Amino acid sequence: MKGQDKKPCLSVTAGLIWKNGKVLITKRPKESHLEGFWEFPGGKQEYGESLRHCLEREIMEELGLNVKAGKHFLTVDHDYGSKVVSLHVINCSILDGEPQALQCQEIRWVDPYDFPRFVYPPPDTKVIEALAHFDKDLVKGYKMFYKRNDKDYRVVSEGMQLKTLVNGENTILCEFNMEKGRSVPSHKHPHEQTGYLVSGRMNLIIGDNTFVAGPGDSWCIPGDVEHAAEILENSVAVEVFSPVREDYLP
Repeated sequence: MKGQDKKPCLSVTAGLIWKNGKVLITKRPKESHLEGFWEFPGGKQEYGESLRHCLEREIMEELGLNVKAGKHFLTVDHDYGSKVVSLHVINCSILDGEPQALQCQEIRWVDPYDFPRFVYPPPDTKVIEALAHFDKDLVKGYKMFYKRNDKDYRVVSEGMQLKTLVNGENTILCEFNMEKGRSVPSHKHPHEQTGYLVSGRMNLIIGDNTFVAGPGDSWCIPGDVEHAAEILENSVAVEVFSPVREDYLP
C-alpha cells in the first residue's frame, strides 16, 4: 500500500558560529548515535518552533552560548535508512558568553583549512564540502570591502534609498540617499546607531533633543531611543548599526 514505506523526516538545525576566522565544532556525546563524531552545534526542531529559534535554544542548552541566528546558508537532506534528516545550516553571531561543553564531549575553534582533520556525520561532511566552494568572508556573513559605485541602492521609502556598504559580525555600515522634504517617522530599535552627514542638511530629533546636521556633522543614537529626522536638503548620510541589522543586509 502507498505510504507504508514512508520514512519519518526530522528537521535539525546547525549553526556556523565564527570567531577570528575560525568556526566552532563540537564532539558528539558518549552513548549517542555517531558518538565521537564532530559536528556543527544545533539540534532537533520542536513542534511549532521556527528554525532560528530552535538553533538559538539548542546552542544555549548545548554550549551555554547566547547567539543570534542570521542568514540561512544551506539545507542538506540525508537518508539514514530508518529516517531522513533535513539539516538546516544557519550563520550565527555571538551575543554573549563563552562556549562550554555542556552537552557534548569537547568543543574546538577550527580554521576551515583544518576541517579534514576531523570525522563528521554525513550531513556535516556535505556542509564542509559546500563551505569549500565559498569565499570565507561571505560564508561567515562578512562583507569586508566595498568599492564605490552608483549601483546597489534599494528603496526603503519614497524619496529614500539605502545601500549596504560593509558588515562584520557586530557592525554594519550603510549609506542613505534622501530627498529634500522627506521625513523619517519617529521610531526606535535595539541597535546603537552612529551617523555622519556627507552632504546636505537634516534635522534630527533624538529623544528630547534636536540637532540640525550639516556636512561633516555626526551623531550617536543609543539603542531603544525614539528618533526621527526631517530632510531639509537633498542629503547623503552614512550610518553604523550595532549589532548588525539583518533587514539591512544585502
